[in-house]
Amino acid sequence: MSDIFVFGPFRLYPQARVLQREGVDVPLGSRAFDMLVAMVDRAGDVLSHRDLMSIAWPDLVVEDSNVRVQMANLRRKLGCGIAGVRYIASIAGRGYCFVAPLQCIPAERSATPVRRIGVPRPLPPPLERALGRGEQIIELSAMLTSRGFVSVVGPGGVGKTTLAVLVAHAMHQYANATCFVDLGTVEHGVMVLDLVIAAVGLHVTGSDRLEELLNFLSERRMLIVLDNCEHLIEAVAALVEQLVTHAPYTRLLITSREALRVHGESVYLLRPLGSPPHTGRLTARQALAWPAVQLFMERALEGGYHPPLSNEHAAVVAGICRRLDGNPLAIELVASRVGRYGIQGVADLLGNQLALRWRGRRDAAPRHRTVEAMLDWSCNLLPARDRLVLYRLSVFTGEFSLDAAVAVAADDLCTTAEAAESIGDLIDKSLVTVNTVGGRTRLRLLDTTRTYAAMRLAETTNLADTVTVEAPLMIATRPLLPLPRAAAVTVMATELPC
Repeated sequence: MSDIFVFGPFRLYPQARVLQREGVDVPLGSRAFDMLVAMVDRAGDVLSHRDLMSIAWPDLVVEDSNVRVQMANLRRKLGCGIAGVRYIASIAGRGYCFVAPLQCIPAERSATPVRRIGVPRPLPPPLERALGRGEQIIELSAMLTSRGFVSVVGPGGVGKTTLAVLVAHAMHQYANATCFVDLGTVEHGVMVLDLVIAAVGLHVTGSDRLEELLNFLSERRMLIVLDNCEHLIEAVAALVEQLVTHAPYTRLLITSREALRVHGESVYLLRPLGSPPHTGRLTARQALAWPAVQLFMERALEGGYHPPLSNEHAAVVAGICRRLDGNPLAIELVASRVGRYGIQGVADLLGNQLALRWRGRRDAAPRHRTVEAMLDWSCNLLPARDRLVLYRLSVFTGEFSLDAAVAVAADDLCTTAEAAESIGDLIDKSLVTVNTVGGRTRLRLLDTTRTYAAMRLAETTNLADTVTVEAPLMIATRPLLPLPRAAAVTVMATELPC
């Protein structure tokens, strides 16, 4: 629900998971909050203990007493019973019912009733140790100080949020004037303004919420972190443009898989963790000098693998980190299975679909629980044509030229110009990487992205036709649907301009 509900002195923001009393946040546990939202959404209906348990404890079996405890806490927070006020009624033998008069305000028209200045929402705690990010913290802090508006851009799982939180904590001059807005679970762009207003500690009085926010920030020195913006890019860009123009002392730190492309933006391309180059024999000590290998072994230890890294396995671990392109999330998910499969076993399974579905921490955001979920999040934001082009590029197992990519991606329904445009969009969205080697521009899919794209391509076709691409550093045969230009195509290196 993105609408806002008003009852008595309270405002309930289900999407933002905020309950306010006269403009002041009311702290509620997640279970109590879920129960309140369910009852408000079905005001006048009786929700049984079983209904509430399935809402607040999905997929868990709990005692009825848990519902009673949470309900007692919720009623206490709402002030039920004080001066005859009643919001939630107990229906003997049946359950609970929300009985107070209720007003529903569409999110785009909502405004809080009392203008007061609160405390900005605090930052999440930083990691105790951020491997390989010391230089980036210094660089990004300097950029933010001098330029004021910086977007940290990179593929999913590369550590954009982690770096942004570390930088925000390092900006001591904004220690009491920093707020963090996580947009990862927000579905509608209309909520962005409300969330920023709440995060900075402002409670508006009128209908023009944007004007009040700009007036509030116009003379204030603040640091605002907007995290996970890629799926709300248009709404975020529109708001940030206004903030850049009308709030000159406000520093803006954005994380996204693509740049906002608005006036005043400075883009910081976040690189993956450093991995050992493929230079022959490698000792364990040499390998552990690289942050990607350090992270791998730390997560392997946490996952039940206790032997120290041996010289025998040093090159194998280095190879795994290279194949994962130094992506911290991918490294963590893969390393967590070393205790079960062993280092060599994990390396053997790395190109398999199974590796895409290895699960990480249960408390992680849903899009970060598997590599597949991480890539689903990115691909679901793409237009259908861009997705198809990405899937087709999975025939390349190494670096390739733009001309080769266009030749494989284009067909009668996707012109050469459209294919080139889609490839450019995929680069902008951090799904295709660009390298310059000897003055020549080369493209590449990360290994995990290529495996994912090939899997999705296979799922969308029942054809037996194949495309074979042979060129330096690439030999692949994969099903392709629809096939460009012909039912079966063999493209040789000599036919693809480089």
